Amino acid sequence: MGIVTKPSSGSRWSVTQSRDDNSKNISKESPVPAPAIDSHAHLYFDRFNDDRDEVIQRAKDAGFVAIINIAVDEQTSRQVIQLAMENEGFCHAVVGVHPTHSGMSADDLKTTLAAVEKLCDEHPQQVVGIGEIGLDYYWKEVSPADQERAFIAQLDIARRRKLPVVIHCREAWPDTLAVIEKHGVGVTGVFHCFGGTVEEAQRALDLGWYVSFAGNLTYPKAQDLRDAAAIVPLDRLLLETDSPFLAPQPKRGKRNEPVHSLHTADQLAKVHGTDRKTVLEATTASSKKLFRLNS
Repeated sequence: MGIVTKPSSGSRWSVTQSRDDNSKNISKESPVPAPAIDSHAHLYFDRFNDDRDEVIQRAKDAGFVAIINIAVDEQTSRQVIQLAMENEGFCHAVVGVHPTHSGMSADDLKTTLAAVEKLCDEHPQQVVGIGEIGLDYYWKEVSPADQERAFIAQLDIARRRKLPVVIHCREAWPDTLAVIEKHGVGVTGVFHCFGGTVEEAQRALDLGWYVSFAGNLTYPKAQDLRDAAAIVPLDRLLLETDSPFLAPQPKRGKRNEPVHSLHTADQLAKVHGTDRKTVLEATTASSKKLFRLNS
């Protein structure tokens, strides 16, 4: 596909180029009773090198109408745009700098974010959001101050461009919410791969934002996540994989891909006492509304 497949080295986002043994032997998922959208994937990762086109086709065959690929730095911002151009109307791009990639000088950050913002100008049909941005205190390589500086600057870009943001928050809920409350006026978005408490989910909802759940919602020990999902109204939910990470329980330990989000949809249906069709209708409508998709 002509995609530069190796994200920036020296971070948790650098992925080995080894091929997944099961990549050609994934059983076909059950047909989707309603159109679906994977609102958060990283299909530019090396682990999709051997079958990226097939992964996308499997999603189409299963009834998916869109995949939103999320960048983590300037290089991958260009990659998600390229994927969107090569899969016009189906793949969409979210561009930005992940908190674990924000450890740079003020001048370098300014240059990087100027390049990211320029991509928004150059590719308005492909770019549907800014992200993933936020705070990550689990990984210690980048100081909280550097992360916050990049976070605030990208909230400003989103406000100027009238684009939604995709929030990454790991072990940093109080500070993440505080930054959004202070600097996110006029900005909306989604808390991706939600990993907080019921109380934190409620604060996200109070901001008027969306909440997205990934395959870890299906894990046996994830009752706290299911409790949080239960308080999120269907019309504020998004569905995601975070591919290639966080495969749902039936696929756990294997590479994740968009069609596997149907297992997460089934878990959300159980939590809300409804069915897969209802969940897919709601999450697809929310994704279209948030990212202003026409598909």
